[in-house]
Amino acid sequence: MWWALLLAGLMLHPYAVLLMEDPSIDPITTAGHICMVLADLVLLGSALVLSFDARLRRSLIRARMATAATLVAVQDLPLLVISVADPTHGGHSYRLTTGHVATVLVILLVFTVRTRDQHPPRFSPLLGGLLLGCLVLGVRLSLLVLDPSPFLSVRRGPDLAVLAAITVGIVLVTVALMRSPLPRWAAVRVSCGVFALFAARVWATLLEASEPPPLAMVGVVLCSALLATTVIGLLLTTLQDTAVREAKLLLRAAAAEATVQHDREVVHEMRAATAGIVAGVHLLNGDTVPPGPRRMALSHMVDAEVARLGRSFAESPEELDVLAVDEVVEPLVVAHGALDHLVAWRGGGHHVVGRHDALSEVLNVLLTNAHRHARGHATAVVSRAVGDTVELRVSDRGPGIEPALQDRLFQWGARGSTSTGQGIGLQRAHRLMLELGGSLHHERSESGDAGAVFVVTLRNADAGSGPHLLPRSATAPDPDSAPDTAPDTAPPVAAGSRG
Repeated sequence: MWWALLLAGLMLHPYAVLLMEDPSIDPITTAGHICMVLADLVLLGSALVLSFDARLRRSLIRARMATAATLVAVQDLPLLVISVADPTHGGHSYRLTTGHVATVLVILLVFTVRTRDQHPPRFSPLLGGLLLGCLVLGVRLSLLVLDPSPFLSVRRGPDLAVLAAITVGIVLVTVALMRSPLPRWAAVRVSCGVFALFAARVWATLLEASEPPPLAMVGVVLCSALLATTVIGLLLTTLQDTAVREAKLLLRAAAAEATVQHDREVVHEMRAATAGIVAGVHLLNGDTVPPGPRRMALSHMVDAEVARLGRSFAESPEELDVLAVDEVVEPLVVAHGALDHLVAWRGGGHHVVGRHDALSEVLNVLLTNAHRHARGHATAVVSRAVGDTVELRVSDRGPGIEPALQDRLFQWGARGSTSTGQGIGLQRAHRLMLELGGSLHHERSESGDAGAVFVVTLRNADAGSGPHLLPRSATAPDPDSAPDTAPDTAPPVAAGSRG
């Protein structure tokens, strides 16, 4: 409300300015006409803001208000020009006439006509207000031709009936505003503005003024100021609501994207695990693997991987537990051996704190990538205790990681220029290790040796409840040196070629 009063005071400044000018001119009349012009221009500006707001919010009532404000300004400005040019018609800019019946009737129709829904019309509300304003202006000009002085007078009975009709129309317009979907504060302020404008016209009519009464001009500019500040408040509310809706949509989009990424990650892991299962079943159903430790290892691998895939559909993850590293690695080595991927591994008897399926998935991703990018070369898996942690190092002799890819290696979709992968596995493996309280990092080679080395670090369960330590670098093992990495204590775990 204070902003409306301030704007009204600014619009009344012509009175202060003209009173200090040449006394030979009539400052009251000139200032009144200038205030009327300012009030109509503010109405047009308010209509423009309302039209924009109606489009943003898809609000019918805001569109109707824009149409009504444009209508009032369009039908009033030409008559104001006539009043300035011909003082004998000066009352048209501030007194009530019979033509105002048409103005109030059209505005009432604008606010009360029923539509199928509450969406704004497809055409511009400003254009609708312009056309209706021209129509009302034509009616008022026609009445002016028929009666050069169509001003209402309280001393004539028929004029009192017309005044009563206009009053009823104004009351119905305000009732329509109060019952509209507008916020309560906005409806009250606009209704007060309508009554201020009507009261100003009634006051000038009662005085039968021949020049704009200053008190009437206060009511006129107060109406425009109330409307202007109200529509700005409505627009700010709409922009805030739009920002909130956009934020909610972004959250929903992020949630949907996360769901899609999770589903793709699961499918990615299922595809990799299924390949080993299918290869193992194929070997078990054939005659290439005779009864013995090798066949038992294949059977155990198939059972373990099938059980792991079944648990991947569980809604809640496993609880953290103490894991035997050898029991996690063994089925993976056998599965990759069934795919003709030689994995050199020596059991170390270490125990870590983690989740069995998550660690299996991480190691499977690393082994699958090594098989894809270092085809024809052996892959080495070595475990060792480093303080309160256990490191699992997966190394190969492939082309290594491209330098441009190393800084974003664990981001979603990151992959090399020649890679046929999707950039999913490493990102998921890195996230799973963080969830386990461990880490996964790529160890950059300072000697320029070919190949890639990935280090998985988890808390050492045999070292007590020590703190989580960051992984420490170590020298990469040579996967081609058979005496150091070839299995010598568990023949079923050393997977080579089929048969």
